[in-house]
Amino acid sequence: MAVGFLNWTMVALLFAAPSSLESAALEREARQIETMLVAPCCWMQQVSEHQSEASEGVKRQIRSLLTAGNTRQQVLDAFVAQYGRRILVVPPDEGFGRWLYIGLLGGFIAGGAGLFRFVRRMSRRQPGADAAPPQTVDSAYAERLEQELRNLD
Repeated sequence: MAVGFLNWTMVALLFAAPSSLESAALEREARQIETMLVAPCCWMQQVSEHQSEASEGVKRQIRSLLTAGNTRQQVLDAFVAQYGRRILVVPPDEGFGRWLYIGLLGGFIAGGAGLFRFVRRMSRRQPGADAAPPQTVDSAYAERLEQELRNLD
């Protein structure tokens, strides 16, 4: 009798094991999604870290959507539809922001190239090449200057 009980227990455990594996995978996925969403009560912390009724509600909603068979992207899309894009910790890379970064990067590259050319051109110049030629001093002026400087002493 004990052998029959063990066999049925083993069979029951075999059928229960996939369900526990599925629930562990579902819980792992839910926790990853929680790190991708911002708590809708204050918009300051991730749902995974925030302690509020609103974040607990989001956590329950994530698990119910995953249990219903939704994928990660479908769950995230459902929250974006409900709260808007600001619910996402990292918004999608679209629109003006991408072009702004590309423009800034291009500006830095062009500025660096211009600075390089300027420094290179300045280093090739001969010292004093653009200095004004020395002016000749009128001898009468020089003598008068010497006379005034002697009178100061």
